[in-house]
Amino acid sequence: VDSRSDDPADIPLGEGTGAIRTLKARAVLVDMEEGVINQLERGHLADIFDARQRITSVSGAGNNWAHGHAVYGPQYAEELLDKVRRAAEFCDSLQGFSLVHSLGGGTGSGLGTYLLPLLADEFPSVFRFVSCLFPGVDDDVITSPYNTVLALNQLIEHADCVLPADNGALAGIVERAQRRPPHGMGTRGGARGPVANVANAGDPGAKPRAFDEMNNIVASLLANLTAGMRFEGALNVDLN
Repeated sequence: VDSRSDDPADIPLGEGTGAIRTLKARAVLVDMEEGVINQLERGHLADIFDARQRITSVSGAGNNWAHGHAVYGPQYAEELLDKVRRAAEFCDSLQGFSLVHSLGGGTGSGLGTYLLPLLADEFPSVFRFVSCLFPGVDDDVITSPYNTVLALNQLIEHADCVLPADNGALAGIVERAQRRPPHGMGTRGGARGPVANVANAGDPGAKPRAFDEMNNIVASLLANLTAGMRFEGALNVDLN
């Protein structure tokens, strides 16, 4: 949809002669500490996301599952559902919900898992897929193990499928890849694979920031897992 106008039923494609400039990701961005989303708004990927589909606060959840789940959850529940409903209304064949979050902090573990039962009540027949990032053993947030355990209980109860990734394992993959010669990676640039510079907004010349390569691995994982739903083919599937 074009965020500059009311929700259009038809996306103007310029009769196939030009770039699709009004296409937006069907996503809701949520973070109770607004810094990350503000950074996204200043980046090259800003136009991909609808500015009306963002929920932020100022103080954050303080790396506390209970604060995210018991305070921010009820406070933002209706706003979350309104934005999810708005995105779902434009789906011709709603395949499922994909929740991407970390388990070590307060917002991802607390507010993220609070959303799952809300989706189960509002959309009982729609699958809920969770891609979650576990903290590594050397995580410097003292509450991250507790946040993870409390969040896992909610995932067991309310998620249809959980696709976990481990922060320590991702760091190890990147470290091993960076030690390989460039020709061993199949592409130029060492650890950079076919999903090029997702966190760098698609700029192949940009210098990778912290965790960019780890984010690229997760982006490649999600793209491959959902390819069967997004493209036609004899072996591809419709979740409905």
